[in-house]
Amino acid sequence: MNKLYILLACCCCSSSAGAGAFFSGFIPNTQPWMWKTLKKLTQNVITGDAKPVDCANLYKFLIKNDGTGGKGQSLSAHKSISEKDEKWVIRKVYEIGRGIEPEKICDKSYMDSAIALFKKVQKAPIGKGEDLKKFCNELKDLSNENKDKKRPIYYWDESKKEFIEDNIYFSNAIGYGGEKPLIAKCMEAGINIR
Repeated sequence: MNKLYILLACCCCSSSAGAGAFFSGFIPNTQPWMWKTLKKLTQNVITGDAKPVDCANLYKFLIKNDGTGGKGQSLSAHKSISEKDEKWVIRKVYEIGRGIEPEKICDKSYMDSAIALFKKVQKAPIGKGEDLKKFCNELKDLSNENKDKKRPIYYWDESKKEFIEDNIYFSNAIGYGGEKPLIAKCMEAGINIR
């Protein structure tokens, strides 16, 4: 009789532990696991200021799971993805990733290089000085190198913790409307950066 109670107790403990593991998201490829993983990957993007590796991991997870948590339920619609900015990040990473390689989704190297050069042009004295010509030529070369490459249409703004459009990101960095005077300044130096 004691053996029966022990066997019954083991079965009950085992099934409740299994159910707990399932609902806690510890069993891979179950809906709770997918939601838990999605939330973690999304938080990595937000707290890590959208490092390219974090965005690539989130995008690959979304693609691998076809954007659904089984039975056609959208992964981002689950109650665990409760924050408005989490849903926004998921949508933007997916949207940006459809047009470029996953590793380029949050890669700001081109934009940051262009911004740095624009700032150098801003600070260079007006006229045909060698520094101005050098910076304008570097900017032109950078533009030519990247002319046919696909780049993100949104960039991560660390101060706002969100994705913003590329032209807004650029304008915020160099000053709104600052592009036209800089293009004109390079033209005065004899270099067309367009």
